[in-house]
This record gives sequence, C-alpha cells and structure tokens, in this order.
Amino acid sequence: MTSISAAELAPRIDLAVTAVQGVRECYSARPVVARAYEHVTDVEGSLAAVDEAGGARAITVCIGVSLDDDAAEVAASVAAAARAAGGDDVPSSVRVRVSRLVAPAS
Repeated sequence: MTSISAAELAPRIDLAVTAVQGVRECYSARPVVARAYEHVTDVEGSLAAVDEAGGARAITVCIGVSLDDDAAEVAASVAAAARAAGGDDVPSSVRVRVSRLVAPAS
C-alpha cells in the first residue's frame, strides 16, 4: 500500500478527530506563518499539523474538552483516531494538546 502524503492526511485527521466522543473544539496546530499565508491567499487549510521525515510522521492536533470529560481518555482516543486516519503502515507519533473548556458539555 502506498503511503498517503501529509497534505492528503491532514484533512482526514481533522475529520477523524472531530468524530471522537469528548472532543468539543478543534484548534489549528499548524504554524502561524502557514495559517497567515492561507488567510492572505484565501485558501482553507487543515487544523492538524503533519510533518514527515525519515520515513515517519509527526502529527500534532489541538483539542478542547469540557470539565466533565476525562482529558487523558479523550486524548488517547484522539491519538488512536489520528494514527488510523492514514490507513497505511507509516510509523506515526501523535501529540495531542488539550485545552480545558470552562463551559459545561453541550
């Protein structure tokens, strides 16, 4: 199976992460410069950051969870969903940045 590119994988990760129970918000994990360029050129980019180097991927996603949710459990589920989004055997490390939302879960 051929590996999927970072540009193709990032939107898949976005969809997979938003489907995880307990994720209330998703935020951009990509560098400010990349987001600013997309804003100026009126191009919509993905929220997940995917870097490829040496035959491996480094994936970063940022999520918000409510005070009522177990942040560690949600983060573990998000990491599993991000790894599965590729559908290939490329080794991937996943960093999940979690923000606590003070509003109750809706």
